[in-house]
Amino acid sequence: MNTFWHLEKEDFFRGIDDVKSIFLENAHRLELPKNETVFLEGDAGDTCFYIESGLVRIFGTAGFGKEMTFSLRMRGEFFGLSEVLNSSPRKAGAQTASPSVLYSIGQQSFETLLRDHYPLARRVITLLGRRLRYMGDMVRRQNDDVANRLASLLISLAYDTLRTTEDWDKPCEIPLNIPQEQMASMVGSTQPTVSATLQRFRMDGLIVGNGRKIVLLNPIEMIYRLDHNLL
Repeated sequence: MNTFWHLEKEDFFRGIDDVKSIFLENAHRLELPKNETVFLEGDAGDTCFYIESGLVRIFGTAGFGKEMTFSLRMRGEFFGLSEVLNSSPRKAGAQTASPSVLYSIGQQSFETLLRDHYPLARRVITLLGRRLRYMGDMVRRQNDDVANRLASLLISLAYDTLRTTEDWDKPCEIPLNIPQEQMASMVGSTQPTVSATLQRFRMDGLIVGNGRKIVLLNPIEMIYRLDHNLL
């Protein structure tokens, strides 16, 4: 659906394999265990990262010192870009949510690649535009109730599996096993509230779930209810 173009995910280097090869030659490979800190809020933003495998949590501190997860970065994604391009300190922290293999590259080397390879620069601009739109949606939904925020999160997590118009009318499984505590952090709520809201979604026939696995039974119906404040 065109309304959700900013949620599309694909390997950052898809279609520019020659640039990927040059990037990997200039980057440093990191093998990190689960829960390893990549960087913290306030650290120097002099490196950006490409995820070869694994999952990375981007987080920050909300009011009263409460930690909040802003996003989850998956295989094929970049993170840490904004600070490198702006030469600014980190605005959030990053931590592995599973064993991960990352490629890191320093600011000077990355800027050289951007200067010498226009397809890479264009890809970065497109990526930052999508993330700006996503952050705008997050801010806009902060005044919504938990049901709307949670539905929006579920759609964003499932979006990469919804490739065709027909897919939106069929059940789809969210590809990540995310604990309810993590969901609560991402929508600014509590685990009991998220649990109760998921149960309501089940009773309304919008989802089925077994443990951490959640299946959206009719994604387009959830989108309709979300857009019309019917959740």
